[in-house]
Amino acid sequence: MESPHPSKKILFSLPKELLAEIDNVAAEEHRSRSELIREATRRYISERPGRPRPMDDPGVREAVSSMDRIAKKMHADSDAAQAVRDMRETRYGPSVEKNNKD
Repeated sequence: MESPHPSKKILFSLPKELLAEIDNVAAEEHRSRSELIREATRRYISERPGRPRPMDDPGVREAVSSMDRIAKKMHADSDAAQAVRDMRETRYGPSVEKNNKD
């Protein structure tokens, strides 16, 4: 049975020290080395400078504004965009954008 998302194995070299750090983080987070490297690669690609961000899309901005209006009707002090940011940071950690502001 073929996987719905077939993978391709690759071979590349890493300095021993970097590989040791990868293995330590993977062990701390109870996941495989491959899973950690896949996530790191996805994050790097999605956060590269010059790449459009979701909030650059007018449709996304409009959707967030609509969510904010609905949330304000339900709870006066609610902020839907902040709720999404909080959820994302809980799942993935602080964004690069936020880190650069510090």
